[in-house]
Amino acid sequence: MKIGYARVASKWYQTELQVAKLESLGCDKIWKAHNHQNLTADQEFSEFLVHIRKGDTVVATSLLAVAETKSDLLSLLNKIEIKGAYFLSIEEPWCDTTPGNAITLKSILQGVIDFELAVAELKQTSDISYTARAVGVAVGRPSKLDEEMKLEAISLLKAGKTAAEIGRLLGVSRSTISRLKRDFALDRE
Repeated sequence: MKIGYARVASKWYQTELQVAKLESLGCDKIWKAHNHQNLTADQEFSEFLVHIRKGDTVVATSLLAVAETKSDLLSLLNKIEIKGAYFLSIEEPWCDTTPGNAITLKSILQGVIDFELAVAELKQTSDISYTARAVGVAVGRPSKLDEEMKLEAISLLKAGKTAAEIGRLLGVSRSTISRLKRDFALDRE
């Protein structure tokens, strides 16, 4: 049996248009959720699921009618699957869990959610320069000293020259040489 699900997502999105689409697809029953009791979309859908039987197909006009996030959608698809039923979205034909499509769709959706969680975790890392370097991205301004100049500066530091003298010789500031000295831990030698 095809069971339509129509829900008012906002004041401009009325159930009449959804009902008309669902009727045109031949839905045997249509459930209208109006959020009149200040229920969340998940609570409304849970009430709806009580009426679903094994083998039924839940049809929605749009994913917006049943979920607000990708994780909500995955949760709802899992609830429908537990009931032994299927799901189909009219506006998003790729979201079809009828036999032959269910495993692929749920796997892709779970993968997208896992990817987004990994990206969010990466963004929350406190040391952004470490994170960027970990994936091969250079951070900060380019170095004023190339590798040859760094080697020359290090050898001059070891020979006892001051950072100011080496800076004048190489055309960079004293602080650039001091940072090089610190980075190579030449103070401890």
